[in-house]
Amino acid sequence: MSVEPSSTPGLQEDQDRDDLAFGAEHAAGAAGIRHQAARIIEAVLADTTPEHDRARELLRRQLDAHPGHPERALVEHLAALKAAVGE
Repeated sequence: MSVEPSSTPGLQEDQDRDDLAFGAEHAAGAAGIRHQAARIIEAVLADTTPEHDRARELLRRQLDAHPGHPERALVEHLAALKAAVGE
């Protein structure tokens, strides 16, 4: 026996649409942030300045630790750099 979402007690059709719209907006926003992070990472890794070798290596480690999630890798990388400067 199947239950239609609109016949489920306590759920309103408008609420279902709002939840779907929010979910779609959230997914689009996450994809946008992921894309931006990937572009930043590409730029950092393309830099060949010897003084930035250590930073690039740390970023590569974060990418390995967070495959498919460049935004998470970038956040962790920036946090690690901040901690290293604070030492």
